[in-house]
Amino acid sequence: MEKHARTATGNPERSSAGIPVRAYWCEVLAEGEVYGTRETVPYVLGTFQTISPKLALRWLQGEAERIADRLDPDPERSAWVKPWMRVDTVPKPDCPTEFRFWSLDPEEQQAARDQLKEGAPFSTVIPDKGCRFTLTVWPVSVPAPESSPTLPADDGQSTCPRPGHTSHRKARRTAGWLIPFL
Repeated sequence: MEKHARTATGNPERSSAGIPVRAYWCEVLAEGEVYGTRETVPYVLGTFQTISPKLALRWLQGEAERIADRLDPDPERSAWVKPWMRVDTVPKPDCPTEFRFWSLDPEEQQAARDQLKEGAPFSTVIPDKGCRFTLTVWPVSVPAPESSPTLPADDGQSTCPRPGHTSHRKARRTAGWLIPFL
């Protein structure tokens, strides 16, 4: 087996300090009419944030499979479906089948990953009877962190309040490296 060497190149998604400056906001939305009112209302089924497009799509895949299993359990994985209950063909693709197809198709996943790496948002809409589901990922910019505060220099003075004793505790550091994503 031949080994290939990787060359180190700069990552445009990282600052010079190696801290990410791009994050991804994921959302799963269901939208449908409220019974009897003819008013269409969106409902957020889940949200997620990450710094990796791969993790963002992995989360969307899990959500797609979760929704599909709740709408119509997969007969191949369900313990409740007996062999004689399985149908060989489906007359037309339904919403759970579309969710499963999207989450398991490597070409769809690669196209979505490429789109996110370019900095464009990704969205797919899967219609159902009386409802539609939208799986979305938005790249969001995260402000570069300010320089972290420096700790005071150790002047050799004891921090212990009792005279003649020394403190064995380490100095506390501030959490200046945490960055809020939104």
